[in-house]
Amino acid sequence: MKNILMTVLFLLPLFAISQNVKATMEGGRQVILKSDNTWEYAKMEHNKENSCVVENGFKEPKWNTSSTWKRMGTRVDDLKTHISVDMGVDEKDITLLSLSEQLGNGVYVLCVKGTKMKYRRTGSVFRKDGEDVLKMN
Repeated sequence: MKNILMTVLFLLPLFAISQNVKATMEGGRQVILKSDNTWEYAKMEHNKENSCVVENGFKEPKWNTSSTWKRMGTRVDDLKTHISVDMGVDEKDITLLSLSEQLGNGVYVLCVKGTKMKYRRTGSVFRKDGEDVLKMN
């Protein structure tokens, strides 16, 4: 009985050491750290309620293209550039689904590579909906 117990206690840590570990980088992407000192990006799981499909022939809604908004950097083109840099996707993969905007604020719903995202604009600052800008929590 002692021998079986000692064998199990000896082999148990070997299973724990050989497992892969998931880690999250600063940007939010997850990587898998393998036991052979290599790593790979974790596959992104898409939530069905946040997924979107843009049909062929879909036309984006019109947005304000005035020079005043361009000077402030608050046009949809600027938002697409912001998302493209932030998420590392091509601007062609970002489609505006709907918007509601005034001079001081706006709400934008976009399809980014099959994922539905909502952004808000306050003044000239774009942020992901629900994101704590002040990081106070």
